[in-house]
Parts: sequence; C-alpha cells; structure tokens
Amino acid sequence: MSPAPPGAPGPAPPAGPLRDPRVRGALLEPYREARRRLRDPVLAWADVQGDPERRRRYQRARGGGGLERAGWDEAVELVAAAYVHTLGAYGPDRIAGLFPADAPGARFHTLIGAPVLVSAASPPGHDWADAAYLLVWGGDLPVTRGADARRLARARYRGQKVVAIAPDERAPGTRLADEVLHPHPGTDGALALAMGHVVLEEFFVDRATPFFVDHARRCTDLPFLVTLEERADGTYAPGTFLRAADLGRRGENAEGRAVVLDEATGRAAVPDGGTGPAVRSPALSLYGREVSAGVEVLLPHFGAGGRAGTVRRGVPVTRLGGVSGPLVTTVFDLLLARYGVARPGLPGHWPESYADADTPGTPAWQETHTSVPAAACVRIAREFARTAERSRGRCAILTGAASRRLFHADTVHRAVLALLTLTGCPDPGARDASEDPAGGSRPVRRMDPAAYWFLHTGRWRHESCTADVLASPLGRGRLAGLTGADCLALAARTGWTAAYPAFGRNPLDLGGTFGDAVARVVADLRAGTLGFACEDPDAPENWPRVLTLGGGEALGPVGEDGIRCLLGTASSARSPEGIRPRDVTWREPAPEGKLDLLLSLDGTETASTCLADVVLPTADGQPGRGRTESDTFTALAGRIGALAAGHLGVREDLVATPLPDGAPGTTAPAGTVRDWRHGACTPVPGRTMPQLSVVERDYTAVGAEFAAPAPDPVPGHVRTGLRHLFLDHDWAHELGESLPVHRPPLDVNALLGVARRGPGGQVEVPVRRLTPHDRWSVHCAHPDDLFLPALVSGGAYLWLSPEDAEAIGVADGDLVEAAGPDGVTLARAAVSYRMPAGTVHTRRAPDTALSGTRATGAVLKPTGLLGGRHGVSCPGLTCGSGDEATVIRRPRQEVE
Repeated sequence: MSPAPPGAPGPAPPAGPLRDPRVRGALLEPYREARRRLRDPVLAWADVQGDPERRRRYQRARGGGGLERAGWDEAVELVAAAYVHTLGAYGPDRIAGLFPADAPGARFHTLIGAPVLVSAASPPGHDWADAAYLLVWGGDLPVTRGADARRLARARYRGQKVVAIAPDERAPGTRLADEVLHPHPGTDGALALAMGHVVLEEFFVDRATPFFVDHARRCTDLPFLVTLEERADGTYAPGTFLRAADLGRRGENAEGRAVVLDEATGRAAVPDGGTGPAVRSPALSLYGREVSAGVEVLLPHFGAGGRAGTVRRGVPVTRLGGVSGPLVTTVFDLLLARYGVARPGLPGHWPESYADADTPGTPAWQETHTSVPAAACVRIAREFARTAERSRGRCAILTGAASRRLFHADTVHRAVLALLTLTGCPDPGARDASEDPAGGSRPVRRMDPAAYWFLHTGRWRHESCTADVLASPLGRGRLAGLTGADCLALAARTGWTAAYPAFGRNPLDLGGTFGDAVARVVADLRAGTLGFACEDPDAPENWPRVLTLGGGEALGPVGEDGIRCLLGTASSARSPEGIRPRDVTWREPAPEGKLDLLLSLDGTETASTCLADVVLPTADGQPGRGRTESDTFTALAGRIGALAAGHLGVREDLVATPLPDGAPGTTAPAGTVRDWRHGACTPVPGRTMPQLSVVERDYTAVGAEFAAPAPDPVPGHVRTGLRHLFLDHDWAHELGESLPVHRPPLDVNALLGVARRGPGGQVEVPVRRLTPHDRWSVHCAHPDDLFLPALVSGGAYLWLSPEDAEAIGVADGDLVEAAGPDGVTLARAAVSYRMPAGTVHTRRAPDTALSGTRATGAVLKPTGLLGGRHGVSCPGLTCGSGDEATVIRRPRQEVE
C-alpha cells in the first residue's frame, strides 16, 4: 500500500466516535497512485473507475473493514473528484443524497441538480406545540426527537392534552402522554376510521357544527360532485369527479375544474380555484333535496387477513341535464357511506349503533381489529372534535415511524389526516415537495427512498406476485399482469412519480442539444431511440453512481442481495428469481456493484460507515466535537467549484419532474393513467409525461452559491389549497382506496404461503415482524454496549404467539430463527399470549443487513407512487420494516 502523505493520520481505532475522515484502503491506494501519475484528481478518479479490476477490488472490500484515516483535504478532494467526474460522464441524476428536506446536504445536492431522497417526515415542533389537543400517533419522541420531547413536556405544562397511540406498550414516549391507546400493529386505520365515524355522526349529522361545516365548504372537496357508474349487474359504484368539461363547458382548464351544486339556485356551478369554491354556498349534501333520491352504491371492504368484499350503502343522488345526464352525489355523501353514518330513508346495510361490531366503521367494529375499547375510541374522538370546535382548529396529530413503516401506510395516513380535515385543523406535515431547498424557483429532483431502493438494489427481480393481487372487487383490471417494476416504470413515464436516473443519456448532454432540447427529447422518445432509465435499470448507463448518506441515515432494509447489487459486496447467497416484468428489461446476470462511491457523514461507527468508501464524520448536535454537516458541504462545494473550472464549466441540464398537482385554478386534477408508450395518447410534457425543463448550472460557482446565505424557512409554511378526501386516480379506484379505508395488516400468507418445510427440512411459518425503534441498536457509538447484555441473556429475544411457537415446535426460551428482507436474526423465543398469531416482535440488530438471507417476495404498492397527488400525502411505498414479511423456524442445528 502506498504511504500516506506527510502529516496524514494513521490507522483508525476499532470503535468509538469518529473524528477524522476515513477512506477505504483498497480505494485510497489506486487513487493516490493515479493522482501522482496524472496530476489531476478528476482524471485520477476516472482512471480508477475505468479499470474494472481495481473498481471491483475496493467494492468487494465494502463491509469488511479496511477503512483508513486520511487527511481532511485529501478526503474532500477525492469525493469532489468523484462528483465532478460523475456529473460530466453520467449526469447529475446519477448522484443522490439521503437527507431531511431542510438539511444542508439537501440544499447542496439541489444546487448541483442531484436528486434528494426525501421521505415523509414529521412536522417540526413549532407546528404542533401550541395545539390544545395532541394525538401522538406512532411516534416515540424521547427516542427519536429529543428536542421535541422537551417541547412536548413544556406544552403539557401549558395545558395541552396528549394522547399517545402506539402498538408498543414499552415505548418511552408513552410516559409523556396523559392517556395511551395500544392498537394491534398495523390496525391504526381502523381506529382512525371509527374516530371519524363519531365525528361525522355527532358533529355533522346529529348537529351541524358551524365551524366544521364552513371549513368543509370552503377548504375541502366535500361539496364536489362525483359521478356514479352503473355496473353490468345493475349496481352502482363511485366514479370520478364531475368536471366542467363533462357539462360541455369550455374555457381554460375545464378538464381540471370540479362542479358543485349551488345551494341557493339548485344548479350546477363551477367553483374557482384558490383555497376553495367561490360559489357562495355550495351544497355539502344532496340529502333532503326535492330533486334527489337514494340509491345503493357498492363500496370496497377489506376484512381480517385482507379478504376483500363489498358493502352496500345508500347515498342521495340527482341526475343533471335530464334522463341522459350523469348521475351524481357529493363527496360528503360518499364519505358518510364509507364511514357507515346512517341517515333515515337511505337504503343499504347500516350499523345499528356504536356497539354494532359486525358493521365496518363503528367503534365496536374497530375494537375487534385493534383491541382498543370502543368506549375509549368514542371518548377520544369526542374530546378531539370538541376541542377543535372551541379552539377553532387548534388540534394536531403528530405521526411517527410506527405508522409510516407499514405496508398500507398510505391508507393509514389518509384516515388519520381525515380527522384533521373534518375538524378544520391544519395539516402541518403537508409541505410542498416542489419547494427548492436552495431557495430558488428552479425545478428540483426528489425521489422516494423506497422507490430508489426497490429499483436500484434489484428487489424488483424477486417480486413474487403482480400488483393486481391488491385490487378491490370493484377493480377493472387496470393492473392486470403488471409487476411493481412495471407500475414504477409506467408511473415514471406518464409523470405520476419521480424516478432517477431519468433517461438513458446524460441530462447535461440532452440539455445542451442545439435548438429545442425538450422537443428533441420527446421526438427521440417517440422514435424509441431514447428510453427512461427505470425501464432498463440494470443497464450500466442507467446505474446510480454516487450516493451520500447524511448523518444518522442508513441504507434501507435491502437484504444481502440488494447490498451485493448496489455495492458489489462479496456474497454467495442467491435469492429465487421472481416474476419477470412486462415493460422492464431483464438482464442476466444480475449486476453487482452499481455504485462507484458510497459516502457517509455519520459521526459514529455504524453499518453505514462499515459499508462506505469514504466517511466524512459530522458532529451535528454536538457543539465543539467536530465539523458540522454545513461545514462539510461548504468545503465540498468549494472544491467541486475549483475542479469544475477545468472539467465542467457552465452546462444546460434537462430536468424531468413529475406532473404538477394541477395548474392555477385547478380544483380536481385528472387522475387518468394514459400510457403513450402503448399508443393510448401522444407524449406531451407536463400533460401525459413528466415536465421537462432546461436549467443552466454554473458548476464553477457552486461553492459561492452554497456559501451564500440561504433564505430562512417560513415557520409553519404548509401547502395551501383544497384538502382532498376523495382521491380521483385510476390506481386508487382500482385498489378501492379513492376514499379513506382500512386495509388490514399485510397478508403474509398471500405472499409466502402457509406453514411449509424450509431448506433444512424444518417447518417455516410466515409472519409479520415488528421492529420498534431502538435507540441503542440504531444510534449507539459503542458496539460493546450491545454485546454485553447479549452475554447476560444469551442473545436477543423474539416475542411470538403460542400458536406460532407450536407450529414450528419451539417452547419459551428455545432458539428461533427469523429470516426477513434485511437478514437472519437468531434469538430466544419469548412465547406470549399478548402476541397475536402471525405477528412477532423483535429489536433490530445493527448487523442484520449483512447476515446471510434470501430476499422474500417484495411487493410494491401502486398507490404509494402517487406521492402528494391532490394534496394527499402517501408515505410508504414498499413493505416497510414495521410490517415485514418474515419466516420463522427452528435453527438447522442446535447451538452448544
């Protein structure tokens, strides 16, 4: 190995906080040699990457130690060279950073045009600390957000009532609450729906609360008319929004403007855009009007285990324009039917009272799913609504990771969000995803981290079923035969979601095309000479090349196959091949080692730093202990600017971003998926395909731009506009999720089958594995602190039900093996009658990502690709770590 430069630090210690940069020795040696020979950092990095043998050598060393101390200037120069080379050779969308939306790293990556991987995050404390009533739903503030935990304690002293809703009875955050509800894992949606049932029953139907009704008319889509579609058997089902164009109206954006019924005239009217209908008094309901009648509609219902069915509920309807006109009702009337709130004279199957446990939507019904007493559900819902009424919307809900990591996290989130919408309370978490963290107005690249892991770690190659297994009984087969990878590719090319890299060529080359760059790209797409990168993610030209993990951030639960695909680590494990997609190219063999550089900013030794090629430790939140994230990116931006002077200069970047959530004046954006690839329409940027914009980037000025003061964020700056409870999109209709609905926890039997024999002949049982946040297993800087308790107890514990323990033949205290997407866990069985059958509970160990495992059947939920359509945030895309499909079994051999 080449000697370090004079004055460079020596080998790194084995453990503890990191203070100096680390660089993988197998990378540092060839880089130093090329740097001396070529006298240019960018050319030196290109020289290393151009040699497959040298590149493969340091990739296979990832995760196996070998990190050496390096000087700060040398480490920053190496990273800057990698960035500059990647920008010029592949493009900015081959670089990505995993950061919170307001972090310095997000601002830096936005400046250079790189995608920022940002998932749904909880609102900051100043958005909810002044609430009079707070529901902490699935969060654990003392563990994950220490500063906000102190803010919560002060708010309680000022009289704020706090109710914690968490499946984990031992969560530290429950100690800060006045009251705690413990629903079964993954059943939060049923509790939220039942609370909404109480709010609608008592504050809208029994007594029309003026504040709530006024907010519903002005600020929500509840007055909007929805068409009812007649099915082949003569029944009706909810259709789409009635839009101005459906009534023959002409004018700007007629296809995106909803229609309401004017309370004063009784005629259809088209409201303006902005914050709500300009019609003086839109009718919230058609119930009781002379021109209305009641008809039964079919609504999807998902029972225990995911069994799909329908429920018949009556809604008041009217027909516009005579006998041949559309049959319509309001969103509010459909919502009452969805929640099971009866009104006299309407047909259908309705609950008799709150105590009716057999009818979906009631407090007693939710108790059968969640175990939360019906009386507690009713009382908390009443308190929340009464407080919102008296304080005029000063109630808040703080959601945490426990609810966002579920497979059906989007439906849970929408049911929870509906409580805020119905009671006139703001949604502080609904921030505009299109905002530029760099303070400008240029389009920014952002991508859901779950989609990134799914696409670039090869999880799509192991899909065990197609997306139509999630469809409701009222679906039309829109997803028939499509895998999750097909859905992602379709959503990307039609503009419904962001997927990066975007195209099969460097966007800097596409943007620098002579003439109209956008028109040239569209022409090449139509001719087939240019494709979307997500349609062939395993082609080398479509690989991500540089990934930066912010402090405390980590790779998703990608499993050993995913780590090998993305990072090229040495491994002999191979997962079974899944269903081949229709529109995504399948390449053999599967790629290994897509990333040229993995950079971690973690200040402690974690799984991320073990896998990283370069570690630039930050000490955010630890004054005086080292450089902050802002310091790190200031240095990196300055070095990139200096290197760009001879390699990049000023370039034109073609940026592809998802469709906007409606043009100005739009109240009901169209949700029709039209695939121009298969001839359904013509590709038109911003309408039937992503928006395309050309952005000029002066890479020599990146350092000065980043060093300039960024505009201060506006506290409480939330997304404005209408709040939608009806999600009018083809895929939402197909899955039966156009209205808030409870979908039970992930049905692992549908994915993995019933109890069966494993590879060693032992019985395997498919279960859902819950992994609550554990501060010491995630953020600990001292690995020995984890090892010592294990010596006392003989290892970790895995809690399981007596039924599952009997099925695999283990007793309390026996060893049990759990194999999931992130690795294999060996633990002691803790058999408990408090655990429901089919669910196990264990703490996540930091080293499971590298354990030997095969990937389970990954499933991608299509509605998770809709992002923030219509003002509805849909966090959660793939099977999250809080709702994993896992198999448990006895170990293959006894441990002596």
